[in-house]
Amino acid sequence: MKKQIGEWCHARTVGKLWIAVRSTREYKIVPLSSTCQQQYMRIRTFITLIAINIAGLPALCQYSYTDSILNFQQAYKKDLFSIIQTDTTFVRFYTIDSSYKIMAGIEKLNGQVFFAMGTSDGKAKQARKFAKLTFNREGKEYILFAYQLSTLLSSDTYKNNFFIPFTDATSGVDSYAGGKYIDFLTTDIIAGRTLLIDFNKSYNPYCAFKAGYSCPVPPKENELPLEIKAGEMNFGKRDH
Repeated sequence: MKKQIGEWCHARTVGKLWIAVRSTREYKIVPLSSTCQQQYMRIRTFITLIAINIAGLPALCQYSYTDSILNFQQAYKKDLFSIIQTDTTFVRFYTIDSSYKIMAGIEKLNGQVFFAMGTSDGKAKQARKFAKLTFNREGKEYILFAYQLSTLLSSDTYKNNFFIPFTDATSGVDSYAGGKYIDFLTTDIIAGRTLLIDFNKSYNPYCAFKAGYSCPVPPKENELPLEIKAGEMNFGKRDH
């Protein structure tokens, strides 16, 4: 087979690899040695594996995140068992949506005085603003405030805790009318400037399941004028 100088071809026939080799002023097709064929196949297999891994990486990351939220939900229901027993089967969640995992800017509010935060049973709890959080959702900016409870600040175990109580446009419809909470540790703050808010981890206070609890009511300033279809939904048992 004659080929113009500068052209290149290779072919595969009957399981053998062939390569164009220059001889004087023309190319001819000769079979590769068995050693070269093995090296060629190894390289091609290696490149194929890299391509498969790169293509599958987004799905793997998404699976890992979904799995972590499912583990969070399982642990949450396990903690609830002492309160509602087998009724944990009625605990429901929105479909996990990673778009509700949002990085927010955080501004710590120092020197805040304690105030009486309203509760479900009318017995106020002493709380203080801990931080102002700013985040974007679908092109719009929203603000939430995080709080600390005085009873927890006096505890060695919980003194570094803070939480965001909030309501949104689903409250009283798909989710609990009294709002939901998201918990944090001060070590969750990234470089003193940002905080990852994951609404998929938002949960109902105990009063969503049983009477007799004193649950903080989200302040009016934490009413979000949008739907947050993430985290826990209304308790599924009607006669609780």
